[in-house]
Amino acid sequence: MTTVDVGTRRSQRPVRNDGGLRAWPLRKPALWILAKGGVLLLALWSVIGLLFVELLDDGPIGDADRAGAEWLEDRRTPTWNSVTYYGSMLSETLVKIALVAVVGSVMVAIWRRWHDGVFLAVVVIFEATIFVISSFIVGRDRPPVERLDDAAPSGSFPSGHSAAAVAFYASLFVIVRWHTQNRAVRSIFAVVAVVVPIVVAVSRTARGMHYPIDVVAGMLLGFASILVVRAAISAGVDEIDQEATDDDVDEVRHASAAPDRVRRLDLTVPDADRAAQLTG
Repeated sequence: MTTVDVGTRRSQRPVRNDGGLRAWPLRKPALWILAKGGVLLLALWSVIGLLFVELLDDGPIGDADRAGAEWLEDRRTPTWNSVTYYGSMLSETLVKIALVAVVGSVMVAIWRRWHDGVFLAVVVIFEATIFVISSFIVGRDRPPVERLDDAAPSGSFPSGHSAAAVAFYASLFVIVRWHTQNRAVRSIFAVVAVVVPIVVAVSRTARGMHYPIDVVAGMLLGFASILVVRAAISAGVDEIDQEATDDDVDEVRHASAAPDRVRRLDLTVPDADRAAQLTG
């Protein structure tokens, strides 16, 4: 069998073709990580919430949490209420679904691979699943203030809006880092990833929908969801890469089925470094 240099072989692969859309990243290893991570996060957030409600909510910490919600209620103005309304809308359910559908579809169309859009969608779905179940398990009441929005049937802990804000906007930053090293672009999305969740968290608390601790717990859940889904997608992509690397029989077919852009998540790694990783 003729030995083919890894760097040369990879450079011969087509840069853009339909093969990228045949490489689905949610393989068995990815699903296994999602399952384990989901059980772990659900147990963790449920236990933390129950411990807080049962042991701390009636003490100084709970009093401080209620005082924070009441402090924000006392400072409401018509202008501030309008600001918090739109701040909350940045992570409203219908807005979130529309953004995931549109942004995810654009990513698939532009980059000709599923990885980015699937990562974005799965993070949001994963976070929402943990939030809904844990909020019903914990069953914390809403703050004792006037609520400016209709309350969902779920409990107050954790904040689903805050979790979704981190899950969506921080995921965008992660995806941008996979595709560009441009500092200006990265900085813009980094600011969005930090500022928007804070705006959403403050808005939800100011509108009487959550305590401060609820929104902090929600933001941490969104961040943890990104870590779990990132690990899952990475495991799926590693399997795609391994399958293409191991098969030396039908190189032409696999070059079409698994072009370089679907054999890794981070496309900013130089080809020389990537080849060194594979051979070393």
